[in-house]
Amino acid sequence: MGLVAHKVKNVDIAVIGGGPTGLSACLELAKHPGIKVALFESESELGGMPRSCHVFFGMRDMKRIYSGPVYAHKLSSAVRETGIDIHTNATVTQIVPDPTGGDHIVKVVTEDGLIQCECKYVLLATGCFEQSREARRIPGTRPAGIFTTGSLQQIVNLQKVKPGNKALILGSEHVSLSAAITLHRAGTKIAGMISDDPFLQTYLFAAKGISTVLGFPIYRGATIETIFGKKRVEGVKVMLKETRKVFEVECDTIVCTGKFRPDASLIYKTGIREDSASMGPEIDINFMTNLQGVFAAGNVLRGADMHDLCALEGRIVAKNMLKEMHTIDKKGLNSMYIRIRGTDPIRYVVPQNLVPERMKGWKTSLWTPGVSMQVHRTLTDVVLEAWSGDTKIWSRKYRRLIANTRVPLPIERFDWDKVDLSKGITLKAFSHRNVYTQGRI
Repeated sequence: MGLVAHKVKNVDIAVIGGGPTGLSACLELAKHPGIKVALFESESELGGMPRSCHVFFGMRDMKRIYSGPVYAHKLSSAVRETGIDIHTNATVTQIVPDPTGGDHIVKVVTEDGLIQCECKYVLLATGCFEQSREARRIPGTRPAGIFTTGSLQQIVNLQKVKPGNKALILGSEHVSLSAAITLHRAGTKIAGMISDDPFLQTYLFAAKGISTVLGFPIYRGATIETIFGKKRVEGVKVMLKETRKVFEVECDTIVCTGKFRPDASLIYKTGIREDSASMGPEIDINFMTNLQGVFAAGNVLRGADMHDLCALEGRIVAKNMLKEMHTIDKKGLNSMYIRIRGTDPIRYVVPQNLVPERMKGWKTSLWTPGVSMQVHRTLTDVVLEAWSGDTKIWSRKYRRLIANTRVPLPIERFDWDKVDLSKGITLKAFSHRNVYTQGRI
């Protein structure tokens, strides 16, 4: 049966994405019953990534620790008890913003046909995705048996399927340890973990502990040179970057972990400004993009961050949207904002646009969302500096900065009286001890 013609839906707010960010935003918005909210989720169930994950969910937003499925169920059940207009199996194909302040249009494909949702406000909460084998440009054949962490967890935890007999994990981020636990639970032996970074991109004691208990080696400063196998993975050739030493690892499964990127394809050709560093939408301190009424929060801003911080961001952005609804003078991004950016090895800074007057009273915490950054590679003995033009406005030493991990910035400690609004703020990172380490641990 073909799709029926457009059905027009008029709401105040359209929320795109039914993960922790979108669901938490809906719960906050539902406290105001006079506001019409529509939630669009492309999968058949709400909850997002936690539905197929392990434990340690809910610590900061629910003040308790749950398994991923229980956490997702609690959020989705709470939203279903509200008056939110929920659409699952609903894929948003296009956002057509109105730059003049009129209604934005969100085009959605559902099982029942096409929906054209007209709304004053849009929240992008589409999350992120891992880089696939193709995106990593690993040479070799294209056999079966290659997964991302997300697809691995789906088939193991939701479909109860064993992925293979012996697996190699590519990557050393926090999610790589989750992949190791998932493989162990599935009864799959682990051949090893490959990290292209000479320093691991997760906590060293945790990685050593899990590798010791599960009995697999970790190869640092290494890369996969080629993949063997025609119908199914049969093994890989690994090279240590510094010495160029090459060796082979036998396996029938490869799990590509980490290297998360925002799932931000909906912003293309909309006028929503993209941050070339994060590859997500650029936002101000209120989580609003450069287009009036279009907001973004969660991992669509930065790639992977902790689920509970994303949930807290969902609450915050909902409150900001409510404030915006009752603000008469709507200006969006303007000259009051100052841009902040990072230089290599800093991967990104989010939000990208700050209000100096608000930053002086800010309170930075590991337990709440705020201004944060990531670095491309793990650094030791680091000095972070913030500059405005030729003036240094802040400096701090760090013993270690783990790659692809959120680093909160204590922006309230910047010397805002010395900030030049026309020159913005530039973050720089200097590592005074970056000894190249490679090989097996």
